Amino acid sequence: MERCRTHIATLAAALVLVACGTPDAAPGGAPTEASDPMKIGYPSVEAALTAVRARPGVTESQSDGWTVIEDKAHRETWLFSPAGHPAHPAVVKRTFVRRQGESGTMTAAMCGAGQAACDKLVAEFNAKDRKGADTQQGGQPLLPSSGSRGGSRY
Repeated sequence: MERCRTHIATLAAALVLVACGTPDAAPGGAPTEASDPMKIGYPSVEAALTAVRARPGVTESQSDGWTVIEDKAHRETWLFSPAGHPAHPAVVKRTFVRRQGESGTMTAAMCGAGQAACDKLVAEFNAKDRKGADTQQGGQPLLPSSGSRGGSRY
């Protein structure tokens, strides 16, 4: 009976250690929400930029002042606004998804300006999708017009 109590105590201690781990961190310290196509998954635009740049195999380019980071391993395109943009600082994450034979692009955003302005920024990206104009020549994502505004978190 004593041996059984020892094993139960050891098992209970192990479960407590697992439960006290960091549930919102994946291996390597990245937030698990970063892989959710509906969430940015980082506490700020700056944190997202730093973390996404550090991923292996990503490519970075500039398009109309926006920093564009392609992460083909995660099927994501991250777009970071230029300093003069009304939504700045802003990040838009575009994730290519395929479910039940259907494919599409999901958009998540985080902006430093008001909510209405960020809603407008996301609406402009989604409008480009509805028109079927998701990429320009050269594979660069089409960016919203320079008159768009940003908002808070999605």
